Amino acid sequence: MKVFLSYRRADSQVSAGRMAQFLDAVSAVDAVFLDVDGIAPGENFETKIQDTLTQVDHVFLIIGAQWAGPAGNGGRARIFDDDDMVRRETRLALASRAKVVPILLDEASMPRPGDLPADLKALPSINAFSLRTAHFDEDMDDLLDALLGNKQGRSSRWRDAPLTLAGAAWRTAAGLLGAAALMIGLGLANRWADDGCYDLVCRLHVMFGLDDQDALGLLWLIGLLVLGLGALAPFAPRWLRRKHR
Repeated sequence: MKVFLSYRRADSQVSAGRMAQFLDAVSAVDAVFLDVDGIAPGENFETKIQDTLTQVDHVFLIIGAQWAGPAGNGGRARIFDDDDMVRRETRLALASRAKVVPILLDEASMPRPGDLPADLKALPSINAFSLRTAHFDEDMDDLLDALLGNKQGRSSRWRDAPLTLAGAAWRTAAGLLGAAALMIGLGLANRWADDGCYDLVCRLHVMFGLDDQDALGLLWLIGLLVLGLGALAPFAPRWLRRKHR
């Protein structure tokens, strides 16, 4: 799932940033595009917006009480101006293949067709989702449930829970136990082989032609390597999810 967040800075910048942080911690979300983070200095703003909209599958239109913008020279809201970026983003989103989801913040309501320029009149016909800032995590979970399917769990159902010291210690201990079990299993398998080598030192001696001292040193090195990999293995899924976002 790739998400584009469209918002008016004077209306919902804080909520957009908070939503981006939430989605960044969701393993089911591959990428989140937020203009202040996704556009490098020197890039053309509108070109970048157009290119990004062709890559995402969901567009969240974050609509607060001031989404239409302040009144301009004709007494009409900023959304009626041809050069208004929110209008351009919304128009491009409606014309794209992405699923457009209007997100109504707190007491905000969906704009009426008469309050919108002609190229945005399709917006009110899309079912919106209400997001309460006082129940932000709960509502974001409900939104993802609706878009991605039901999922259960503690705390946030979708975000990776912050890794605590106790959690890290538990994962490390589990990984070390698994690595130790692997080494013991290899030792037992070697003993049961019944080919004259009853320990791993002997096995290394036969395989590599090492004397007993060098074979013992190599066995210690292998053991430490296996234990180290075992300690890191429980963290690998978490790291891989973050890498691919």
